Amino acid sequence: MGWWGHLGGLKQRGIVTYSLSPFEQRAFAGALHQAIFNTFRRTTGQVLYIGIPFGLAYGTYSWAKKNHEFRLSKEGHAFYGAGEH
Repeated sequence: MGWWGHLGGLKQRGIVTYSLSPFEQRAFAGALHQAIFNTFRRTTGQVLYIGIPFGLAYGTYSWAKKNHEFRLSKEGHAFYGAGEH
């Protein structure tokens, strides 16, 4: 036995061996198909956690925007009695 890199034995030349793991042959086989159905399954599982708060936030935002516009209008000033000082 020799030192590091020189372990003794005969030198082999011209022998090149390549192999490919079965897991690397088709790494993305079915990835797009699985991604579509997995995304749908995960989205339907989270819709209550995201949809309800989003709906409440959007409803609050649209109500506040309409209320603000009404309060800035002539009808809003007359309804709330602003400007009678």
